[in-house]
Amino acid sequence: MIAWSFVALQAVLLLVIIILPRNTDWQPTNFARTVANALFFIGIALDAWAFLYLGRGLTPSPLPNGAGKLVVKGPYAFARHPIYTGVIILSIGIAVSSGNLFVVLATAALTVLFMVKARWEETHLVATFPGYARYMECTGRFLPCIGRPSS
Repeated sequence: MIAWSFVALQAVLLLVIIILPRNTDWQPTNFARTVANALFFIGIALDAWAFLYLGRGLTPSPLPNGAGKLVVKGPYAFARHPIYTGVIILSIGIAVSSGNLFVVLATAALTVLFMVKARWEETHLVATFPGYARYMECTGRFLPCIGRPSS
């Protein structure tokens, strides 16, 4: 129940980020739009890379699906949750170019949700994969070296 609640809230926030009207609070500059587009495509690329490495372990639920194994290569060598990182980056790109304060707030809420969801998910990953606790000590949560238990 908790797992799918995270998924539902994440979907609602992403929908808000995508569908809210644009340019209601400010008009983004051309430079801001360029940066925003770069962030959006970097996020998409990171997500695609992470999807490929996760393979059969990929599931919309934050619970391990039993079909995967502990992945520590590719983007998972740098961050424990590169898919969340990619979604955060692309959402920041959308927010920067949105011109809408509510899109910015929804992006901030999505980031907080991913922080909470990742912590909850990690308790299940530690229980499922014997090497996960050690992996946590060596790998940042969303970015390299940031979000390790010792940091």
